Amino acid sequence: MVLDATVRLLPGVVGEERSIREDSFEAGLLDHPHYTRPAEVEGLEVPEVLLSGDHEAIRLWRRKESLRRTRARRPDLFASAPLTDEDRELLKEIEAEEGEAG
Repeated sequence: MVLDATVRLLPGVVGEERSIREDSFEAGLLDHPHYTRPAEVEGLEVPEVLLSGDHEAIRLWRRKESLRRTRARRPDLFASAPLTDEDRELLKEIEAEEGEAG
């Protein structure tokens, strides 16, 4: 694990530089869920927003899911994560959604 974590920081090792910056914990939060093809596997479907082509909607979905996952699994990370005003609004939405579901 240490070797993998170290080698990934060398230029050219990872195909897309952005991948390293978006790794889980890089921004102080857990990563959003990742999906691939096909669009449905064993009855589970890729969220429609990810198929929409709307890059801004996809960005917001990813950030919201990252916040949701962190809130559920590692809320302690919020103590040191740099949250934006947008993040705080997304967290309010998550809390409202969970309140409706509960």
